[in-house]
Amino acid sequence: MAEQGYAGASLRKLAARLGMQQPSLYHYFRSKEDLVEQLIATFAGDMLAASSEALPERVEDAPAWIRDTVIALYQRPTHPAFVRVMFSISRLDPRYGKLLRGIFVDQVEIAMRLFAKPFVDRGEIDEQVAVYTARMTVNAIGLKLMEEMVLFDERPLGADVIAYADYVVTAMREHLIRNRLR
Repeated sequence: MAEQGYAGASLRKLAARLGMQQPSLYHYFRSKEDLVEQLIATFAGDMLAASSEALPERVEDAPAWIRDTVIALYQRPTHPAFVRVMFSISRLDPRYGKLLRGIFVDQVEIAMRLFAKPFVDRGEIDEQVAVYTARMTVNAIGLKLMEEMVLFDERPLGADVIAYADYVVTAMREHLIRNRLR
């Protein structure tokens, strides 16, 4: 789907690419829409479970942890393709938009609150400040990576991208320090 676009993708083409008969593929997916929903669920699950590193101990280290996690996610060959597909399908069918909103807004919000919980529970920072700062960090760095790896010709991450990500980390770290509760 990332290569052919939604309109160019079909279960027939997928079956041929996989070396199987199209009726066999219908055992797994009744329609292209079912395939898209499975793609969303699978790759969104991978995205939400992206970090294998331990969470940071100090609230001011959270932006650097987020930077490293987001960059590592975009360096996986499947993630830029997943994002490309999500952009191309999000407005094609209301159920795709609803499903994507549930992931990129609702589930990400829950993940951000869980990420902030240790800092909030220790009384270091207000939950909303922590969540907004985490979301701003993800969005700022993620948008730059989308520019580099999704929207335009894919290229290795250059020093300019890393410098930008480091700038975002510095700004968000200073914001968290200024907003510490104790």
